[in-house]
Amino acid sequence: MLPTLAIAAPDMQAKAFMDIYSSHCLKYLHDFGGLRKQLKAAPELAADKAAVFLKGARGKAWILPHPQGPFVLVLDDDKNLCAVYAKTMQAAPAQELFQKLVSNAPAPFRSEQKRNTTSTVDGASVRTMAYEWTKEGAPGKPLFGLTVTTSTTSVAQGVATATIGR
Repeated sequence: MLPTLAIAAPDMQAKAFMDIYSSHCLKYLHDFGGLRKQLKAAPELAADKAAVFLKGARGKAWILPHPQGPFVLVLDDDKNLCAVYAKTMQAAPAQELFQKLVSNAPAPFRSEQKRNTTSTVDGASVRTMAYEWTKEGAPGKPLFGLTVTTSTTSVAQGVATATIGR
């Protein structure tokens, strides 16, 4: 029984990560005010701790407790961006779920992969994937990104973002 749980754990964590991303960042992509209301009960990070995730931008960060987490949700007011951070994350299951989630846009949008890069930083693998949903005549384009790393010293091994690009 234990080996099955050990094998399933990374998939469960990736699923929880993507569920939070979908139910917060994607669901409220056009209504961050509504997302803020939804997050009222969640523990907000102190400004000094939120600054680690905001990197100089205005915004707020919340801790989202979860049996597979915890996860941090960030709303960057300067970039109008929502991000979910996972301290530890297995890359492969997160990438697979992310691709399933954003590679097939709902009609009338069309999904286009904008980035799929892998690099090595300080001996750790870093992979970034990005998709854009386009619709003829639409003023803004939803842009979705996922970065995963094998670094054990980074702020997070998984970061998923959503914003409306121009």
